[in-house]
Amino acid sequence: MLDLDVIFKIKSEAIKSMSSNSDGDEIKSSSKKAVFYLTFYLVPLLGVAIVALKGVKLGDLETYIGSGIAIFTGLFFSLLLSIGSKIKNEKVNPDMDVLNFDRYKNNMRQIASIILFVIFLGVLIFIIMLINSLTLRFELCYLETILTMIAVYLLIQFLVSIFFIIQRFYHVVFDEINNIT
Repeated sequence: MLDLDVIFKIKSEAIKSMSSNSDGDEIKSSSKKAVFYLTFYLVPLLGVAIVALKGVKLGDLETYIGSGIAIFTGLFFSLLLSIGSKIKNEKVNPDMDVLNFDRYKNNMRQIASIILFVIFLGVLIFIIMLINSLTLRFELCYLETILTMIAVYLLIQFLVSIFFIIQRFYHVVFDEINNIT
């Protein structure tokens, strides 16, 4: 059974992870909060406006979007599956530093939350593209325009979320490098 509460929880946990620092503390700085809201909500709206003004249709972009979504979603599925084993391996390490392990575990939790959201966005975008392909033969221009705007909004959020994943991996990698020395 499809549980919508879980889907809403995935979104809220991902947004909480993206609007927190690498220690899991909510970002208090108003300028950093503004940057988050600008990149996660306003930039997608600007993308939608540009697409609407230029008259771009989803059918023109389907092959590019479909390929990109498929590659990234598959990559993130495999990455998501490896996170649990990485934490288990670190947990049984006899030389484990508890403070560093807790930071590592928190970073991996944030990464997993964002990855689940990215996968969810990828599936939504795929569904929208499928609906668009199925309705093209009916020549409903207004429907294609609406689907294009929704897809572009979600696609930009998809890309922004990938940058947040990269940011989290930056912290994980450099924390690990600093722990080695």
